[in-house]
Amino acid sequence: MRLTIKATNIEHTNAIDTYLSKKMSELERILEPKEKSEIARLDVGKTSKHHKEGKEVFYAEISFQVKKKSFRAVAKAGDLYEAIDKMKSMIVREVNKHHEQLRVLTKKGGREMKRRITKG
Repeated sequence: MRLTIKATNIEHTNAIDTYLSKKMSELERILEPKEKSEIARLDVGKTSKHHKEGKEVFYAEISFQVKKKSFRAVAKAGDLYEAIDKMKSMIVREVNKHHEQLRVLTKKGGREMKRRITKG
């Protein structure tokens, strides 16, 4: 998965790139091979230039598409790396939820087929 990283109101550094790549490699691991996305868009930064500190000064956002399903997560925090961690956990949760829905639909279809076969 290629990462397109945009930094807003902060300096784009190699440390940020390295940290994002590390976190997104965990996301790639849970995606199935047939679900690999071409591009993931990441946006990290400050909410505004004049805020220096506070509860939710930094944000991290990711969006990507797998087949026809879009995934998106946005997290805000007082620290940039904390916002990235929150964003990663939110997107992993969303992908796992999608996988669980697919498993449930598959099992439901299997049960229906078995019911039709045994019913005759």
